[in-house]
Amino acid sequence: MTRKGREGWKKTAIDETKRAIKVELDQILQQSGEAERLNYILEQIQFLESSEDSDALLRRFIFIVSALVHHDRHGGLGKRQIQDLSNLGQAILRVAGVKPGHTQVSFLYSELHTIISDIHHSNSEILQALWERQLAAQMAIMPQEHTARQNLGMGIYALRLGNASLALHFLDRALADCDDSKVTDTIRVWIVKSHRISGQLEAGLEKAKAVDSEVTDPSCRQELTWEQTCLESSLSGDLTEMMSLLRKQKSDYSSSYKLELYLWAAGHKKTQWLERLPKISRLVGSRVMESPKNAQLFAITQSLEEAYDSEIPFAKRLADIKKILPKISGLYYIDQEILVWNALARWLYRSRHYQLAAIAFYEYKSISLKLSEGRDADVLRLAADLLEVNWLQKS
Repeated sequence: MTRKGREGWKKTAIDETKRAIKVELDQILQQSGEAERLNYILEQIQFLESSEDSDALLRRFIFIVSALVHHDRHGGLGKRQIQDLSNLGQAILRVAGVKPGHTQVSFLYSELHTIISDIHHSNSEILQALWERQLAAQMAIMPQEHTARQNLGMGIYALRLGNASLALHFLDRALADCDDSKVTDTIRVWIVKSHRISGQLEAGLEKAKAVDSEVTDPSCRQELTWEQTCLESSLSGDLTEMMSLLRKQKSDYSSSYKLELYLWAAGHKKTQWLERLPKISRLVGSRVMESPKNAQLFAITQSLEEAYDSEIPFAKRLADIKKILPKISGLYYIDQEILVWNALARWLYRSRHYQLAAIAFYEYKSISLKLSEGRDADVLRLAADLLEVNWLQKS
């Protein structure tokens, strides 16, 4: 790519070009659907390859970002295509004379790195997602609100990696910079969640009560209520309120909470909680498969439910459980991952397969220790009895 596009882009021109391209793509979507829209985007990227003036470079860059956004929402690109588009987008910015962090249009670097981060996150490549999100924050002069959103993203990714203290650092910075009430509510909920799954239960409950009257967004209020209920269940060992919350016929609580409820019950020392639950298909309803995140959790949880079915030969149950093992680390949230490991360890222990139970329990224990920085080997307070087991002797 030759350097002929250095006249310099202006923000007004960028905004106008974005709007014009959006109109084009909306028309394609309305007439021909999502797949054809992606084809059109890729054709335009190819068509503009020979054009070297500033306007053409700008259009090509925006089409590249559009292709990546489309893939994050709907799929359609291969890994090699994603990498090539990312590299091409950065090359165009360099040719256009856009410098990271030094111009009013450097936010284009942030937009590119942010969508690459989102794609990594969708692929459960959390470390790469955090890396790209950090680059997005460092490579552009951004308004305070945008900085808050970037810190929120970094906090979420850091927590998924098991680095709760780092997550709280990013989240506290995000809260200090944020003026948007919806984003502020989201940050507050994630702060409570970070305390909870790092074993700081009393501190988490205090945080939840402190912000209870301040969180107004309905979805965030729902999440905060769930977090408070989880905190109280961990502290008391009683799942009654959790079950009551999600059994309400008029409840709008998402299927993911109901799947987590099953895992809480399956991982509890007392089988009474598990016995009180209906079949997972009845518990969550048919809409669970609408979300890819829920579908993954549903498949794992359903396998655990079937593991308790004595009418299925035990060898088959063990073979089916093995199939879910690679999926566990790919779950969207780390608290779901540790719930699964604990529930799996509990089933294997009850089945007297102590060596396999030890493998699952040590996964739960190691993640707990990472989340709590060595303070707590049972951050959910569900496995006190399993902590007392002499696993080496049992094995």
